Amino acid sequence: MSNIKAAIVDDEVRNIHILRNILENYCKDVTVVGEAQNIHEAAEMIKNNPIDVLFLDIEMPPHNGFQLLEMFPILNFEVIFITAFQEYALQAIKFAALDYLLKPIKVSEVEDALEKVKKSKKGRLNELASILKDYVKNNDNAFSKIVIPVNDGYNVIDLKDIIYCEAFDSYTKIQLINNVSHLISKSLKEYEEMLSDKGFYRVHKSFLINIHHIVKIIKGLGTAVVMSDQKNIPISSRKKDEFFAQLKGVINL
Repeated sequence: MSNIKAAIVDDEVRNIHILRNILENYCKDVTVVGEAQNIHEAAEMIKNNPIDVLFLDIEMPPHNGFQLLEMFPILNFEVIFITAFQEYALQAIKFAALDYLLKPIKVSEVEDALEKVKKSKKGRLNELASILKDYVKNNDNAFSKIVIPVNDGYNVIDLKDIIYCEAFDSYTKIQLINNVSHLISKSLKEYEEMLSDKGFYRVHKSFLINIHHIVKIIKGLGTAVVMSDQKNIPISSRKKDEFFAQLKGVINL
């Protein structure tokens, strides 16, 4: 994208003005071509003004941003979500590997989000839309899968297939069954925040493990767990008691 055509949808005029100011003064290759304060105005605006990226507020009572996206059978633009809360919808966005901004909006975060949009595969939102809808509707399978970016697009992974996640500086290696792994440009802390209530536990500063893949526990001075791929993972001394307490009722100790 050489010149990016952007639109802003937010139910608060003040927030629209703040974001427009950032885009016009700090993002030289972006032109704001439209604004709207509700999903109906937004739908009409987008139909009449082709855009490259939509800055979309999630909560706009009585509607939300996801309802706007459902009005378009084909999403031929990128979306950067905006929210003021660490809400359920934000968890859905993270699991679907989509971009978002937290209010109050910062210039550097807008710039980073736009850089990701420029590098993203065209039409990626269409590929991920159905997954996102499942997450948002909180159906029986919600959050049983996670989307991770790979060289040629995105992989949708069952959480049960993740054995462990390992930190490599600001990257994370996700180790899957069948000797498959992916190196992702996200920190281990980000995955800990997403997966800690899904059967995963941070046993060490470098490891987040799926407790359902533990096949052996080694006790003693060098307490460790052996995973289903035979990887021996140490448990830090300060995590040991809390870890064993969490395991009770999940596996027999």
